Amino acid sequence: MLPDPESLEKRPDPRYLARITMFYGPFPEELLSDYSINLSTGGVFIESNMILPQNTVLTVKFNLPNSAVPIYTHARVAWVNDPDNIKKALLPPGMGLQFLTLTMEDMHTIQTFLDSGDFVPAW
Repeated sequence: MLPDPESLEKRPDPRYLARITMFYGPFPEELLSDYSINLSTGGVFIESNMILPQNTVLTVKFNLPNSAVPIYTHARVAWVNDPDNIKKALLPPGMGLQFLTLTMEDMHTIQTFLDSGDFVPAW
């Protein structure tokens, strides 16, 4: 059973406001691009008009300013903020993604970025 969006406030990994270019999609050879709204070592919220169903598994790729090496992982759509059924009014339409296959090195890279407080948009 998936957590409801209200229980996401109690997630173990707090999200930080961070606008990062995210490449994602169900097929690794056909990735879409949109921007994150927030990020943690556990997942990301992506602003998007291309809403995918909950539990869809995606390939995700992104770069952080503190690393020259892109992060590749799989994630699942944990919840959606559908424009026709907004669950969180403070967030735009999009999807909350839960990272599934982050390496310890990638987790460390994300945490170092978040700890730096250097949330400059990565266009």
